[in-house]
Amino acid sequence: MSLSSPSVLVVEDDDDLGRFVVDIAKDHGYQATHVADAMSGLGLLPSGDFDLLITDIRMPGMDGIELIARAKKQDPSLAIIAITAFGSVETGMRALRVGASDYLSKPFRSDELSSRMRRALERRARDIEHARLQRQVAEVLRRGKS
Repeated sequence: MSLSSPSVLVVEDDDDLGRFVVDIAKDHGYQATHVADAMSGLGLLPSGDFDLLITDIRMPGMDGIELIARAKKQDPSLAIIAITAFGSVETGMRALRVGASDYLSKPFRSDELSSRMRRALERRARDIEHARLQRQVAEVLRRGKS
């Protein structure tokens, strides 16, 4: 997780939409990086520099569903928003099942995306804090037994 402002990785094969999402993220004080394909995005994730992944579902090569599943294996705490022009409940549910925090159908409004980003990042921060507290409690309990 980044130490300063949250960092967003946008994986979107449509350059105009990718830039639009990056602009929204930056307008809200987030750092943002755009790549055009899932393999490039997957290559950046091991750095641990990203708090939120926003990915298209349908892309040439590796699709967004596979990217989400692989990204969650690398970083289980990563917040993920899936976006798709082929929005259906089934597609959204598939994205959620493999690890997305949320999904959004194209076209979407900037305020809709920004509120989803905020909620996903807040949820990630709560999850990280919860895990930290659980580790502390486990450590206290372990020490108490010795």
